[in-house]
Amino acid sequence: MKKSFLILLCCCAVACSKKLEVDTPDFNVSLDPARLVADTFTYRLGDTTRFKFNGTVGNITFYSGEPGKRYDGRAAAYKLGHITLSFSSKAQYGSQTNTLQVLATNKLAGLDSAAVVNAAWTDISNRGTLATGTTEVPFDTADLTDLLANENDSLFIAFKYSGVTGSTQRTWTITQFAVNNVLPEKTVSLSSFSTDVAYWTRYGNVWNPASGRWTASATDLKITGGDAAAATNTSWVVTKPLYAGRVPGDVSTGIKSINEPDKAEYAYAYPAAGVYKATFVAFNHTLDEERRVIREFIIKVIP
Repeated sequence: MKKSFLILLCCCAVACSKKLEVDTPDFNVSLDPARLVADTFTYRLGDTTRFKFNGTVGNITFYSGEPGKRYDGRAAAYKLGHITLSFSSKAQYGSQTNTLQVLATNKLAGLDSAAVVNAAWTDISNRGTLATGTTEVPFDTADLTDLLANENDSLFIAFKYSGVTGSTQRTWTITQFAVNNVLPEKTVSLSSFSTDVAYWTRYGNVWNPASGRWTASATDLKITGGDAAAATNTSWVVTKPLYAGRVPGDVSTGIKSINEPDKAEYAYAYPAAGVYKATFVAFNHTLDEERRVIREFIIKVIP
């Protein structure tokens, strides 16, 4: 009796520890053979590329081969291209001059007021054009790469406002703000109003009324100057740390999940002429294991 119990116990232990195995996907993809020249399938701009599927698989993802959608670029990395700043500005009311500075630094010890004021800022106001009146003026695209040590460095951008008592102070509005890491294969957004509205930090000696300090929205930064009797006002607004060389991995499009039936094809229209490596990743998985197959095609789109 005791021996039988031990045998049963051993069998249960083996069964409970058994790895959940998975089958290698049975999955193939084909294209119209009439489009094939050497190893490249050729289409005209506006054509629909129809990838025909055969087999059974749980999950399928697709990398089109466009910038930001390349299988070879799926891993995150650090790579420094050209770090660019662009925005537009306009100035309203009054005639005070030199009331706005655009500053940048890669060395900021903290985000308290003392650290900000005492940081080694580089004045980059002259790397573009600031408005002198109510007409919105593009700053142009300024290259800030020289301010960074390497791809692991960070960057801070600040707008510093100065208004002086005794005459009407200027009101400034900043729009279309963007900081990008421009690489040969793609452009990585480091900051924009729409993504970073909650991450601007403000400092100033005048906090009443609230319009006397920078306000951030999803579309602009704005500071409203006071009248001639208003106190002298120095006000800063600073970006979050921008990790200049951080490049997120390229992304795929989900074509099929395990909860969906098998698909016969996937249709895709490339938006621009060029040569692309289209990649399908088909995979089955459990909690313990994943098995995948990769199918790749060179696609040439001509005007």
